[in-house]
Amino acid sequence: GIDGVIMVIGAIAVVFFAKDFVGPFEGFLITLGVPIAAWAGIFLADILLRKKNYADAELYTPTGRYGSVNWLAIALIVVGTAIGWGFVLATSSVPWLNWQGYLLGLVGGKDGAWAYANLGVLFALVIGFVGTLIGGRARIRRQENVAS
Repeated sequence: GIDGVIMVIGAIAVVFFAKDFVGPFEGFLITLGVPIAAWAGIFLADILLRKKNYADAELYTPTGRYGSVNWLAIALIVVGTAIGWGFVLATSSVPWLNWQGYLLGLVGGKDGAWAYANLGVLFALVIGFVGTLIGGRARIRRQENVAS
């Protein structure tokens, strides 16, 4: 239901209020790409660290070896997203995304050479990947050492 409401609002905004389709669509992709990159980094590091297959049945129970929430992964997504959004800019035709790029002053500002390089996507990916490699290793070993 939530997704449906968001899609209807987005369609109305693009069809009736946007000057073009490409600007808002590009802004949407950049904005969504940052948390997805953080998640992808976590996922890739998790796969790299695992030596055994998942215990499939235990993925669906909060009392299983994996638990119900991986707080490290959530923290890495939040941190990766916050830092990543600080290093990306949507097109100037999308004024409601002007809040992004708040950390670009560290690499030349919103008009600098790196402004539209979307470094935030790369930073989010690296934060998720390295954070999981460093912080998730012990957790994954404990999960794999539980008798099936």
